[in-house]
Amino acid sequence: MITEWVLPAAVCAPVTWVCLIFRFREDGRLLGTVRSAGLTVAVVLWTSGMAAVASGLLLPHASSVPPVAVGAAAGWGVAPRGREQGDKSAVMAVLTLGNSLLLHQLALRLRTDRAEWCERMAGGFRDCWDLDAFAGGVRHHLLLRVDAPGRPVRLRTQMKREINERYNEVRTAAQRWITLETKVQKSCQQHARPATRDEIRRVRRAFGEAEQYLVCLLELAHAHGKRSDAERLLELKRQHLSCVAMEQMAGGSSVKA
Repeated sequence: MITEWVLPAAVCAPVTWVCLIFRFREDGRLLGTVRSAGLTVAVVLWTSGMAAVASGLLLPHASSVPPVAVGAAAGWGVAPRGREQGDKSAVMAVLTLGNSLLLHQLALRLRTDRAEWCERMAGGFRDCWDLDAFAGGVRHHLLLRVDAPGRPVRLRTQMKREINERYNEVRTAAQRWITLETKVQKSCQQHARPATRDEIRRVRRAFGEAEQYLVCLLELAHAHGKRSDAERLLELKRQHLSCVAMEQMAGGSSVKA
């Protein structure tokens, strides 16, 4: 009983976990949220259960197949495979029956988690001055972590180029907002009038574009960063947000004075 059922499941669980890490290494963190962690556990349990069932039902008819091999094969079935192997994995598809749906849901959840994290991190800025400064901090944070030991030089160069390109997009959009905001303010002061609805719409659109480009930059931090990096970026954001609050307090004090 233990050899035919428990042993394959025990071997399959860690193999499945390693394969999931490799499969979703650039998509997000498997244990980042409660939902993604639940789906990850579901994939591991389902695959281990299928390995145990397959071993218990097949081994009596194929005694030459070791239970460990069945567990390892079932766990390996969740590893990413190319198109050329799609027609050769019929046995794996049977052993991991139901995993396609769970893996699909897990992939969607990881994408959703990344999008929500990036949107939360990019939101909350009152203007593009602080947004631009925060983007510069994110760029510096990412560049310091590119030269990791064991990472190929070609990959380092590619990552640096992508980081700089996305940061330049943020900065260009932020400068566009700053120019438009300054132009609207000067026009309103010269003619002693409030901003029109069209001017407000264009300013908000420019700010939204800068915010969206910041989200794209933060996607790199989420894809290549570690769990501890999120706390560092959040601390960096708090510093810029606290600067805004301090400026407001200072302005209020001067007015009262």
